[in-house]
Amino acid sequence: MIRRLVRSPISWIAGALLAAVVLYLALAVFGVQALFIDREVNETFDVPEKTEQSTPQSKSARPSGLAMVSSGRFHGVVHAGTGDAIVYRQEDGSHVLRLENLNVDNGPDLYVYAVATNDANDSSTVLDAGFVNVGKLKGNRGDQTYELPAGFDPETHRAISIWCQRFSVNFATAPLQRA
Repeated sequence: MIRRLVRSPISWIAGALLAAVVLYLALAVFGVQALFIDREVNETFDVPEKTEQSTPQSKSARPSGLAMVSSGRFHGVVHAGTGDAIVYRQEDGSHVLRLENLNVDNGPDLYVYAVATNDANDSSTVLDAGFVNVGKLKGNRGDQTYELPAGFDPETHRAISIWCQRFSVNFATAPLQRA
């Protein structure tokens, strides 16, 4: 009976259709290919124009007019993750988030969340504690800067999460300590 199924053209067609559906689901719906592709972003920290007396600054040098509020190091939760998260207050009272030396596993739909907890060692903590969506992650490696939305409060939001919206999974978290 098995030999007859293996030799049947209908079995081959059904097998090919099944393989096509599985491939479509893996790539188009679940985006598994993102796990194998790194996106590196190395933004300079916006630095005011230099004058003749000023000294050159590195790509991560802090522009004037910013005060560090808090910082922390990423640790992996569901996926590996390292790097630093630093929150700065601007002269106008708004805040920016700087991610430096970020190195997290890539995923299909990654965002940066500011979470209202001291740390998030699982996904349910992010959902239960509440969060502010900072924006789509620009790259899973490198240095990048994000303007924090008006709803961000450094006293409340004490952790930064790299969050996969498609699967509701916390990839990595940086617990923030006051400066």
